[in-house]
Amino acid sequence: MKITTVIPAYKPKYLMELLAALAQQTEAPERIIFSDDSPDQSFIAMLESEPVKSLIAHLNVSTIVGPRRGAHANWAHCIEAWGGETELLHILCDDDIIYPHFYARHRQAHMSGYFSSTISRRWYANEMGQPVRHSLNLPEAVDNHPQRLISLDANALFVSTVGRAANWLGEVSNTVMRADVADVIVKRQVDGIAISGLEDLGAFICGAHAHPMCFINEHLGFFRQSANQNSAVSTSAAMKCAIMSYLGLALIGLRRGLINQEQAQFCFNAVGSNVLWHYRNEADTEAIRAVLPALMAGEPGADTPFLAAWHDFVAAHGLF
Repeated sequence: MKITTVIPAYKPKYLMELLAALAQQTEAPERIIFSDDSPDQSFIAMLESEPVKSLIAHLNVSTIVGPRRGAHANWAHCIEAWGGETELLHILCDDDIIYPHFYARHRQAHMSGYFSSTISRRWYANEMGQPVRHSLNLPEAVDNHPQRLISLDANALFVSTVGRAANWLGEVSNTVMRADVADVIVKRQVDGIAISGLEDLGAFICGAHAHPMCFINEHLGFFRQSANQNSAVSTSAAMKCAIMSYLGLALIGLRRGLINQEQAQFCFNAVGSNVLWHYRNEADTEAIRAVLPALMAGEPGADTPFLAAWHDFVAAHGLF
């Protein structure tokens, strides 16, 4: 099965590490596309100059100019450039690293059955690329599972993520997906409900409604943490969306019958309490905070005013 790797590139600081990781793959992807969103097109300049050009000569690398409209726009630009040319797509963020067996293992997993996506375990790493002990909090049944490849349907995924208000799967960098999953990432909505801020998680678990997801119980890369990431600024619009999008996903799961009322209510209360406290002085969350108590109390019809306020919020920030 053929895989295309797309890289929404913005930070050239880690380019040599990224290229080294790609060059050392035991099975290389069929194509690698860099969408250069840097202010001075530094990726294009470096990739087309020596010694980098010779280093990647054995890889099918191409570059395109990024849209310069933010991170998600560059993700969408990458997906459009891929255009379904291969069966599978890997979105690799420019500061994350994959280990040598990454593509071999993901290709093997996809060949073992028809999966909407394959997701492998990954480490957290510090800015220097050193893996740290802190890791994603996997459900015990998955963490201790005797098999390396685990098939999970949408029900299991919604219950273990949205039902816990926690993402144990990771991000796009440790995922190889099919076109329908990539399409959800671009659209940023499912069943008319915005999932802005959690496009990746939302696409993974909703994509599994049609075809299961395969979890690869093996660490095949790391997610680099740094002070410059959106997650480091809790009051940024992107981070607010990443938190509040769980509420939208809970409503999607509830309406699709993938989680029950009790599980949805746990999410409403856990996330709602967080929003009411941490964003109590944030003017842009005022309308959402006004309708959250009714949603948290389980009042009939409380989803309608919440969704109106939620969609107004993401639209106001240009995220929907």
